[in-house]
Amino acid sequence: MKLKIFVLLVLSYWIITPTALAKRCTGNLTATSSSTEVIEEYGNQVSVYLPLKIQVSDALLDCADEIWVEDIYYYSLVFSGPTEYKYANLLDAQFNNMWASNGIWRTPLYNHTTQMWIRLKHYSLFPAGAYYGGVKVSIVRRNRVIKEQYLSITYNSQPQVAITLDSTSQGKVSGSSGNYQIDLGELRTNMRFYWGIKILSNSSYDIVLDSEYNGLRHETDTSSLIDYTLGFDNVKISSSERLMRSYNFYPGVRNKWFGFEFILGNTEMMPAGVYRDHLSLTVYPR
Repeated sequence: MKLKIFVLLVLSYWIITPTALAKRCTGNLTATSSSTEVIEEYGNQVSVYLPLKIQVSDALLDCADEIWVEDIYYYSLVFSGPTEYKYANLLDAQFNNMWASNGIWRTPLYNHTTQMWIRLKHYSLFPAGAYYGGVKVSIVRRNRVIKEQYLSITYNSQPQVAITLDSTSQGKVSGSSGNYQIDLGELRTNMRFYWGIKILSNSSYDIVLDSEYNGLRHETDTSSLIDYTLGFDNVKISSSERLMRSYNFYPGVRNKWFGFEFILGNTEMMPAGVYRDHLSLTVYPR
């Protein structure tokens, strides 16, 4: 009697699709942008570097191969601001430009943490206010998105003011950094003196012009006072008055020039000696 044994061999062939791979590739993604790490550079133009830090867990690092960055609303990186849209550049950790393809910035995923920078530029001081942008960060395996996160990014430009002497006043007026001295020489009735300043601001501002002594005061005989007239931005006031003016910000203005005209009052019969005054020009950004 013959005994026959039949063995059924079953070969199971599993087709691993990209979708199945995506489901098996799991982990955590965190994208952040800290305002405390913002870098501002001032020169012929202003550059602001906004940090974009991307962190992934071990599981994602082991299975994914790329990071994609896209603007949430536009085809390129765009920030809305107080006066106009700002088009930004995406940089790598060494501040080198990254280039987009079809609106997507791609970089290999090598480390748990990937540092990028978003650079905003302006030809002068950034107009004061908040600039808003947003990106979508995706972790990708073989061109298929595994994880994604939407991130809002804000840059707040603070009001700033800079005051400098104009070129024609240098030499006639000494000093720097907002503290200047003018030697009027021998005081004569109706003598005149002209000088000018430039104000650079990134916001609207108010100016207050005020004399500490309400005139030129004798150095020792403080009761002796010589009045004068001051012309500023087509307005004339006496030394006993206070001038307040408001100016609106215009994005295209780099510097606004202001001229001063000094006209001395009557010096007859005034005691000999040295006369001084402290004239303050204060700019209040708003």
